[in-house]
Amino acid sequence: KKRAALKAMATLKRERAAKKRAALKAMATLKRERAAKKRAALKEKADAKRAVVEKKRAEKKAIRASGAVRPYSLFVQQTTSGNKGKIDLKKVAAEWKALSEGQKQKYRDQAKKNLSKRRATRQSMKRTPGKYALFVRKNFPAEFAAAKKNTTNRKDAFKAAVRAVAKKYKSQ
Repeated sequence: KKRAALKAMATLKRERAAKKRAALKAMATLKRERAAKKRAALKEKADAKRAVVEKKRAEKKAIRASGAVRPYSLFVQQTTSGNKGKIDLKKVAAEWKALSEGQKQKYRDQAKKNLSKRRATRQSMKRTPGKYALFVRKNFPAEFAAAKKNTTNRKDAFKAAVRAVAKKYKSQ
């Protein structure tokens, strides 16, 4: 009887130890999975941030690619484009002042073209306005004019107009 009891106790101890090892192993696996999920989430967040930064860089590069939008800037770019060393801006400024109106006109025309390119590029990058923004754009001026008639304070009129437009939008 004693030997059977000791054998049963030993078996019970082994079973408990096996259960404990299995539980520890399961916890370790769970910790590894959580850590992997956390790393993946952090990587995804960093990638999203990097994508936003890259998009902004690309936008800025596209805007810069339109060229200089001031005639004088264009002149400076063209006269100093081959210089690798120091640039004497006083000399360049004197050259610009010495130019006739006819000579400056070609720089003005080119700058105008560059400006229109830049505006078109910026316009293409703009986000389309949402439903509420379009509603406000349409209804705010009338509401503000009506609110200005009721009060002399422009801030109070603005607040009243904003409230009225929001109320009108919600009642749709």
